[in-house]
Amino acid sequence: MRLLLDTNVFLRWTTDVSIPGRIERVLRKPSTERFVSIVTAWEILMKPKLNLRTSDVEAGIAAMGATLLPVRFQHLEALSALPEQGNHRDPFARMLIAQALAEDLSIVSSDQRFTDYKDLRVIWD
Repeated sequence: MRLLLDTNVFLRWTTDVSIPGRIERVLRKPSTERFVSIVTAWEILMKPKLNLRTSDVEAGIAAMGATLLPVRFQHLEALSALPEQGNHRDPFARMLIAQALAEDLSIVSSDQRFTDYKDLRVIWD
């Protein structure tokens, strides 16, 4: 299974805040490919109240054995094709959605608005 973690899930996983047991089991499976977007690092660093540095994010990605996913032109194309979904205008979330679609990844997210996007495979509880 190939999974992109949204920012909330990445933060919960790296700070030992609980996540649903099924999600934890899937993330711990050696056969699971885990991806964390550079967009997640950007979002975390834009929120000073989290008190995390770039090195903290890098260490978290390495500790979980994840692959850093850069932003590519195909992601920008997917982003430009995303429909507006009501009041879901979070630019970080929308880029993660675009990346998941462009890379054919399932996304791990507790954000219920993600399920509004056609063809996006959302994994949670």
